[in-house]
Formats: sequence, structure tokens, C-alpha cells
Amino acid sequence: MFFLLIFLVACDYSKTSDTQQLKNLACEAGLACTFPNGVKVWLSDGDLSPETPFSIFAELPKGHVITNAKLEGVTMYMGYIPQQFKRYGNTWQSETMVGICAEKNMLWKLILNVTDEATQQSNSVYYYFYVTY
Repeated sequence: MFFLLIFLVACDYSKTSDTQQLKNLACEAGLACTFPNGVKVWLSDGDLSPETPFSIFAELPKGHVITNAKLEGVTMYMGYIPQQFKRYGNTWQSETMVGICAEKNMLWKLILNVTDEATQQSNSVYYYFYVTY
């Protein structure tokens, strides 16, 4: 009984479906995406598995920096996973992995906060991808 209670607390089933979450997005989940603000995001692999390392890449417009980034489960909310991006020339990279839960095909969301260094104006992009086992 105790383990069931822990499982239910750790994995919160979302009330909205993956289809509803992705309905109005300009990009397909898991594919390289260039957002209207010029930020481009892609993954090291199109076929991701839980508890297996992968990389997230981003290219930003000149004069912009990543100020905060995290991963959140969409299919099931499992808290968030902070992301540490490192800059390599024009490309930013984060090494990460996600946990496993009850869903075999889990939708995740990268929330990437980007700031223009000249104006200090910030905005966020939301990049979605699936992890399957």
C-alpha cells in the first residue's frame, strides 16, 4: 500500500491529453524547430528512452543567452528537471536524461527562457518531445 501511495504522488496524470497540448504548436514533437523569436531547438536522437542520456541543442539569435531551462513531464507531471546549458560557439548544449514512469510513451516539455542581453527582455519557448520504452 505504501509503494502505491508513493507512485501516485510521484506521477500525477495530466488532465489534458497530449493531442490537446500539441494542437496549436508550429513544430512537431521531437523534430528540430525554429521558433518565431529565432531560437532553434533539436535533440541528439529522435528515438529517446527513459533513463538513457541524450543531448538537447539550441541556437539563439545574436546577443541572446539562456537564463533558465527545465524539463517537465506533460503526460504525467513528475516535477521538473533543471537543465544546465553550456555554450559552444553559436550552439548551446545540455546533457540530460528523464526518468521512467507508468506511461510507455511519455510527452515531455523543455521550457527554455531566453534573454536579449542588450534590452534584458526575456521570453520562453516550449519544445515538446516523446520518450518511449
